[in-house]
Amino acid sequence: MADPGGLDAGRLEAVLRRIDAARLRTLLCGAVDAYSPTYAEDPATAVFAAHLLSEAGIRHAGLRVERQRVARPSGPLCDNLLIQLGPAPLGLLLVGHVDTIVAGDGAMEFRPAAVAGDLLTGLGAADMKSGCAAMVEAVLAVAASGVRLERGIGVALVVGEEEYGDGSLALPAHFHAPLIVVGEPTSLQPCASHYGYLECRMRSHGARAHAALTGHGGNAIHAMLAWMLGVLEALPAVQPDATVAANPRLIRGGDTLFVVAEHCEAMLDVHWQPGADAVSLLACIETVRSAVAASHPACRLELEPLFAAPAFVNDPAGAALGPLRSAFEATGLAWAPGTFPSHSDAGIFQARGGATVVCGPGALAAAHAPGEAVSLLQTEAAARLYAALAVGIAGQRPG
Repeated sequence: MADPGGLDAGRLEAVLRRIDAARLRTLLCGAVDAYSPTYAEDPATAVFAAHLLSEAGIRHAGLRVERQRVARPSGPLCDNLLIQLGPAPLGLLLVGHVDTIVAGDGAMEFRPAAVAGDLLTGLGAADMKSGCAAMVEAVLAVAASGVRLERGIGVALVVGEEEYGDGSLALPAHFHAPLIVVGEPTSLQPCASHYGYLECRMRSHGARAHAALTGHGGNAIHAMLAWMLGVLEALPAVQPDATVAANPRLIRGGDTLFVVAEHCEAMLDVHWQPGADAVSLLACIETVRSAVAASHPACRLELEPLFAAPAFVNDPAGAALGPLRSAFEATGLAWAPGTFPSHSDAGIFQARGGATVVCGPGALAAAHAPGEAVSLLQTEAAARLYAALAVGIAGQRPG
């Protein structure tokens, strides 16, 4: 790691004065205008690639931009966008995802970016095209500054994060660093620790009967409701001193006819603070399943775990995060470490051995919600923070 004790003021100023707020805003608007749900990310990737390749002098500054094809078992192929400045190995990796959730009807309908004062509104504005744009602006500023680098800076704009992170999983081995910053929306709070995540499918199978003769069948919906309510009550007790957030994402079943429901299916998401684990949470769900199965003998209950990612903790006062602390101080931002309360690709990078921090513009509460918006000033502050971090880790005096 570079010396965490501070940043050279001259080098820092040479980079920060190259941050271009108008250029950043143009890029962010273009990225939000490009509808890019998971498995159809290419329109947004193309916006970022065109922006990078159109900047004057980029080739002379040594900025390398390449697409990396991400193989997928079905659907259209899409690319990660890999950006590198300076020599190998990388000292810093900035990671953002270009995919969004799928647009819906009404308030969730896709609309072009709209700017009103300091707020830019549109699908993906906070989660997380603003973070991606800030990373690109930061590396452009470093490239244009003339500051020589002794270690490389990498930016990975990946696909597939809103599902299971196939873009991040596909990154080549050399595209890794001792310090990784994932730009998910945290309102620029540095999240050195991260919640775990579990996703599972719950199924109940009953026996069909006439709706007026409920005693003759096994109502799969009744069994599912009992199971789900039991799970929602029991899971917080697994870790009573910390948050375990269980969310029934979808429940469906039954029939439009006048019959006892013979099938029901539910999707359950669980997020938890560091301290618990997927094994203990699944054991709790299974315990409730056994109890409900005993009280609903005409029904069969099945649990299918689909995905799990562990929680993790990095020491915010440790040497590994020293350059990030210095970058916060140098750019006038408050160092107030927290915990990221959702799932992200960060766990993939933490598992590979880097110290991973989640820190980006926008609020998580705005993500996946109507009227998603981000502050343009906060996005510019993110670009300045990322640029200062790059200088602290990889920069040296021109010469």
